[in-house]
Amino acid sequence: MRGTGAFETLIFIKAREKMNNINENRTDERTPGGKKNKAELKWFILFLAVIFFLPITILAVMEWFTSADAFAIGITGFMQAVIVHGGLGLVAVIIALVLFVLLIQPDATFLQKVGRTAGILLCVAAAFFLVRPLVLDIPYLKRPEAAYLERLEFEYSRGIGDYGSDDYYLRGVDMTGERHSFEISEKRYEEGRALWGGNDYNLFAKVTYLPHTSTLMSLEFMTELDASGAELYPPSPELPNDWESFSIQINDTVYTLPVPLAAFLDDGWVISEENAGLSLAGAEGPYASYEWEWVSLTNDHEQDISVCVFNTTESTIPVAESTVGGIHVIYGNYDFSGTELRLPGGLMLGWSTREDVLKLYGQPNDSFEATYGGYRLTYEIDDPLDPASWKIGFDDSGILDDVMVHHQAYFRSD
Repeated sequence: MRGTGAFETLIFIKAREKMNNINENRTDERTPGGKKNKAELKWFILFLAVIFFLPITILAVMEWFTSADAFAIGITGFMQAVIVHGGLGLVAVIIALVLFVLLIQPDATFLQKVGRTAGILLCVAAAFFLVRPLVLDIPYLKRPEAAYLERLEFEYSRGIGDYGSDDYYLRGVDMTGERHSFEISEKRYEEGRALWGGNDYNLFAKVTYLPHTSTLMSLEFMTELDASGAELYPPSPELPNDWESFSIQINDTVYTLPVPLAAFLDDGWVISEENAGLSLAGAEGPYASYEWEWVSLTNDHEQDISVCVFNTTESTIPVAESTVGGIHVIYGNYDFSGTELRLPGGLMLGWSTREDVLKLYGQPNDSFEATYGGYRLTYEIDDPLDPASWKIGFDDSGILDDVMVHHQAYFRSD
């Protein structure tokens, strides 16, 4: 029995030593520099990195993605639109599904059902109008719309907060008079501003874009138009090429002088209030002078032209029955752009240059250069009885901006 007790005592001592060793190892792991303490420290640092630095990194990447020139223009620009519109559309669909689940709950009251139904309809409508432009623009990915812009404006809006990115925009008017607005990168914004200011604020932009999302696919700044610009919008087939035709295209209609004022009135032009009550006396005797007046006309597009009207009859007539023998359009009021007003050969107000006119019409009968930089060319026929002429003006950059055409005798020939 004594031997058995000694053996049990020995086992007890060994077990106690083993437990002490285990406790010592645990203590060593928890002391500073221990394995477990190091692991916990690593996880804590990783947690801080995820909480504080990951959002900052994501915001920085998003800002770079949205502002970098390589991603703001082209197919990646369309992908941005897909992410934004598609993401918002997905949120609207999820909200609609949640409201639908709540709608079918048996304990829902009548007012709750009405409100949730309205919410579902609004979310579905929002998703439709968010996704619809993306779907409509898919056919244009391989062949986007093209346009040339003038009257350029460079604008930007500041972001919100420390991490909000600034937004940069290019705006302008195309050859049809339609206004466009595109979001561009800071790099292209600075480039355009520099060219714009360095060219006395006369600059064109050639763009291709997706029409429904206004995604810019390509952008080229130009100080002069290339030949393909006019080819995008051919003039009316009724507009002659010869300036001696004395024809002019205003919007979609070609007028050849002289022409009854009624032709303008039938096309929707309205005589101004101060001119509406005018009457013109007749030219009764041989070689008598025709009575004439300058009259202002406006249309539904708030465009304005001045016409020189004549009474070529022997009786007094109201101005509405007179004959238009002259037209004057000043581009400075920006009532017209490009295809809205064209001269013989397709020349466009606000787009064609002095070189274009000289190339198409030849050398003028007279020219005049103003001290402030403007320029005017005069083309006229050699007939003292009918002083028909074109007076074509240009701004200091050589862009066509003033047109006056006249083709009507001032007195009777008998």
